[in-house]
Amino acid sequence: MELKVEKERLTPLLARKRVTAHLSFQGKTPSRKELRDVIAQKLKAEKDLTIIKHIYTKFGSQDARVIAHVYSSPAELNRIEHKQLVKKHAEAPAEDKKA
Repeated sequence: MELKVEKERLTPLLARKRVTAHLSFQGKTPSRKELRDVIAQKLKAEKDLTIIKHIYTKFGSQDARVIAHVYSSPAELNRIEHKQLVKKHAEAPAEDKKA
């Protein structure tokens, strides 16, 4: 998986940085959690304050455009982002359930 940051835009009123990146990968599209870890590491930010907003892929392509928000504090993240999106990033990975 290779991530190339294309744009970074600071938004002081929302206390966040908006990052647009190009992602090249093999196999299936990486999960939000995997992308969050890679982006946080690349930007030297805390992964708990990083939210993957969108992952845009094209059918049959091994490329994607990723939009992420990196917040300055947990209070700002919880105030601005939708609760469902925050929950997606906080959940434990799903276990294989036997019926």
